[in-house]
Amino acid sequence: MLDYDGVTRVHGETDFDILLIHDNAVSAIVPSISEIDLVGEYRVEFTPDGIGFWHMEISAGYNGDLFAFDYDVSIGSTENIYTLAQRIAGLVHENIFIDMTEYDLDGQLISARVRIFDSKDHCNLATDGGSEADGLIGTYSLQTIWEALNKYKTFKQVID
Repeated sequence: MLDYDGVTRVHGETDFDILLIHDNAVSAIVPSISEIDLVGEYRVEFTPDGIGFWHMEISAGYNGDLFAFDYDVSIGSTENIYTLAQRIAGLVHENIFIDMTEYDLDGQLISARVRIFDSKDHCNLATDGGSEADGLIGTYSLQTIWEALNKYKTFKQVID
């Protein structure tokens, strides 16, 4: 055992009790705990599933030490990151549905709607011109301006 700053470090310990509270209610999220570099220091990780005040208590069963941590999660810290990550996945063409296409007289695409869905199943339920909302992450409008045949001048995709 090593003792730094009054905290006893025990290598290989697995006897921890973790209590996670979200806005004064016990959370169903199960944090993970893992030892860092086999030196008796541990990392606790969890992903908040909502905004609000989070409180975590960790009890080390081997010596009864109690550690408490508080987190204040705002809209900008989780929901925007999650939404942004989903949009990025969609924009790299994962679970997208392109419809409402319009073409010029030469058969070149001039506009379309691009919808991003959270799963393959929701994407497969989408229909041309439909208004499906289950699993919908974002809707984009696509517009192309052609300079000449097979040579576009501008291509624009914006979120609606």
